[in-house]
Amino acid sequence: MGEKIIYLGPFNNDKGEQLFKKALNYARENKGDRLYYILPNGELLHRYRRRLIQEVKNTFHINLFTFDNIVDGLLKDTYTYIDKELKGVLISKILDRLKSEDRLKYYRAISSKKGFIKVLIDIIGELKRSLITPGNYMLRSPDIPFYKEIGIIYEEYKKQLDKNGLMDREGSFLEAISLLREDNSYFEDLDLIIIDQFFDFRPQEMGLLKEMVDIGVPIYINMPFNRKKNLETLVATIEELKDLGFKVVSIEEREYTYFERMANTIFSHNADKLAPNSNISIIKAPNSYLELKKIGEKIKQHYAKGIDIKDMAIVLANPDEYKDIMFEVFKKEGIPCSLDKDIRLIDVPFIRELLYILKLKQNRMSKSSVINRIKCSYFRICNGKDGDLVEYTLRKLDFDSISKLKDSGKLENLNNIKAIEDIIGILEGEIQILPQKANIKDYTDFLMQIIEKYDLSESILKKYEHVQDYDLLHRDFVALDKLIELLEKLSRFKDIFKAKIGLGEFIDLLEGYLENQTVTETPRNDNGVSILTPVTARGHKFEILFVAGLSQGKYPNLQDENFFFREGNHKELKGIGLNVKNYYEKLDKESLIFAIIISACANKLYLSYSENATGDEKDIPSIFLDEVLKVLEGKSLGKKLNIVDVNMDYLFKDDVGQLTMEKDIFNRVNNNILCEVEREKDEFNKYNGNIGDEHIRRDIADIHKDKIYSISYLESYGICPYYFLLNNILDVKEMERAPLDFTPLDRGIIFHDILKQYYFKYMDQIRNHVLDKKEFEIEETYNYIVDRLEQAMQDRGLGDGSRLWRIRIENNADIIFNFVKSDLERLSGLKNKVIPVEFEVEFGRDRTFEIELGDFKVPFTGTIDRIDKYIDEDKYILIDYKSSTYGDRKIDDMRAGISLQLPIYILSQRNKNVVAGMYGIISNGKFVARLGNVEEKHL
Repeated sequence: MGEKIIYLGPFNNDKGEQLFKKALNYARENKGDRLYYILPNGELLHRYRRRLIQEVKNTFHINLFTFDNIVDGLLKDTYTYIDKELKGVLISKILDRLKSEDRLKYYRAISSKKGFIKVLIDIIGELKRSLITPGNYMLRSPDIPFYKEIGIIYEEYKKQLDKNGLMDREGSFLEAISLLREDNSYFEDLDLIIIDQFFDFRPQEMGLLKEMVDIGVPIYINMPFNRKKNLETLVATIEELKDLGFKVVSIEEREYTYFERMANTIFSHNADKLAPNSNISIIKAPNSYLELKKIGEKIKQHYAKGIDIKDMAIVLANPDEYKDIMFEVFKKEGIPCSLDKDIRLIDVPFIRELLYILKLKQNRMSKSSVINRIKCSYFRICNGKDGDLVEYTLRKLDFDSISKLKDSGKLENLNNIKAIEDIIGILEGEIQILPQKANIKDYTDFLMQIIEKYDLSESILKKYEHVQDYDLLHRDFVALDKLIELLEKLSRFKDIFKAKIGLGEFIDLLEGYLENQTVTETPRNDNGVSILTPVTARGHKFEILFVAGLSQGKYPNLQDENFFFREGNHKELKGIGLNVKNYYEKLDKESLIFAIIISACANKLYLSYSENATGDEKDIPSIFLDEVLKVLEGKSLGKKLNIVDVNMDYLFKDDVGQLTMEKDIFNRVNNNILCEVEREKDEFNKYNGNIGDEHIRRDIADIHKDKIYSISYLESYGICPYYFLLNNILDVKEMERAPLDFTPLDRGIIFHDILKQYYFKYMDQIRNHVLDKKEFEIEETYNYIVDRLEQAMQDRGLGDGSRLWRIRIENNADIIFNFVKSDLERLSGLKNKVIPVEFEVEFGRDRTFEIELGDFKVPFTGTIDRIDKYIDEDKYILIDYKSSTYGDRKIDDMRAGISLQLPIYILSQRNKNVVAGMYGIISNGKFVARLGNVEEKHL
């Protein structure tokens, strides 16, 4: 018997390289067919194959596999595989029959729902992956309909597969293991098996490994994931392998890099902390797009400093949400990446047009379906100009369907009636041969006839001649091949379907396939930035590593998968034998994966997340970001690592260092030159805000004669002179609409008014609470806020008494209540006690307030929302309420002249020793000081 060894060592140790060189030697000696090298995912497979080919050159036998590849080799062409869509059809038929036989009671009401069928596919797949047969399931499952009816469906599904000689991917492992138990001669020519980069095995993989252990060939398993305190996922896997006869050989520790030490320390209690590191950054962005835009900027900066782009990688923690956005950003930025950009078949234009032809019949030639068909360019029924004219004419006409249009007589008065009638005739003839109900082969034959009739290949070539885009040509021809293959496949499986199915059912089936199958639109570039997922990050090492999408609830994703695989069923599911994990087991596995991700960084690590704000709701950072912060020394966030705060202004690229695209650079240079030219012109434009005509100048001067300025009036000019002209001079207003909710203006006025009333009413209680004299029971004041809101709405004629408006009242009451609560906590926590003393303090009305600007004196008027005062000192703080963070303006905005409130408020209170100006953000309860003396940092 060959030795069975687990090489257990620290992250990124050399054992994997030693084993790979052993495989290289086998390949060089033309013995590659006598070795199995098994890897956990396709990304590693691709990388190892490339390296083998580069280093060995002329070699034909390179047995780099996943466990799935081994199963395919064992079964060869013994079975016909079915996919997810055909599984759905099969299960749907089974459910219909079980209902008719009255064998479904618990799930009867939802048995026809697509969502339920999708869940059943997942349940059966998981049962098979756990190597549980229908018989075993029925023996082990609790004797209640919730479980037993799933077993009945599983039994019938297995019978249908056997009857039709079919196999699904999950069942292939069961069959392969069964074959090996009878005869394991499949492996008789092997000398060695190497298994690399696994920290756990799926049940079907472990089942296959158990059979491979008995063939007597040496098996080496490399596990470079050892930590001082290992996570349970790895410990459990090692114990299971020991039961199969493997012995553990420990790899000697070497000196760790900083990030390997972090990977070794994170998620460990009482572990030594690491020194702060300026090579770690957290990127916080308002949305996923800006998050990836900032990552793109950082990639280009590092590339400009000499870092090879293939030495950088992005791990997409939530690839479903981020992948398409990443492709969009990288295309604009011109950044190559190691991931194929795929497009769903249903999104390929000519396939969408084929569906239009089918839906023309399904929708009985409705107005929209006819227009869609006329616009088809691959299956053209008229030239472009005629098509545009007919489309325009039909859009103007009011009709539901072509039959009703013909009966209405509206066509008779049209100038282009002949062209319209010709097109209608073509369409009617086209769908006449398409039945509403038919055998599935009739439908696939119809589509093949359409493809041949319009010579689709020729249409694709003509498109290429017009656009000269080889990638599109390649995409369309690959999509055509896949479509034809799909139609032939559906024809072969005609016996699974009923004798005849409705056109709508066929369209649903076809769309299901087209949504799940893809073609490559832009091929991967192996010399580009590596794009990985958390699962595929193992076995890699990069100079610069970005981990994007670290928002709580999205990563780690620990939610229940569906109604069956949920936390409450865990005990019963484990009793059945399913390989399901509870919350803590999931968290343990995800923790190990995250530690592996960190270990893949050699130099600089960027951890990023987006807030994805909707209203006042924002995503919060992942709990794993907290774990990173825990292992770093430092009292504050900024002392531990770098903070990169991206806001919406990033889109404007005010900082030259943020310009990453040639287009942006040329625009900046062009605009800088253009604005100087425009500024010299004696006419109104967006660069100078002046109007040259003397009469207009005089009119504007008269308008402003003796005017007392509000701060917002001047701010609007600073933001946009053209808007100022329209809104303030010409008085152009937005069209009024019926309010669906509080307008921002209504909400701001109401919030300010209620806060003034609240602080006036409860001023003594607030003072005593802040001074620790008597606790203020703030919860008892909630109803007062609700009453004030209702009264404010009535005064303004808002709301209709509906439940929806009631919810809006409660939501806004919560916002105000939480703001006050947060304010009290802040005031109570200050070392030098401060309390509110004045509210809505007016200036410039009863008594003139002017600011001198050279020879000019500009009068101002305004209202300060609140003034706070130190208890023991004659020092004041001015507070301006803002409904949301959008109103939080920084010092650069004040310098630019688009935020003047705090500076002018402070100037207006010359009789007070004002030491700070703050914003109170009502939506999140935060207070931020934007102007003030440096001695008041504690604020």
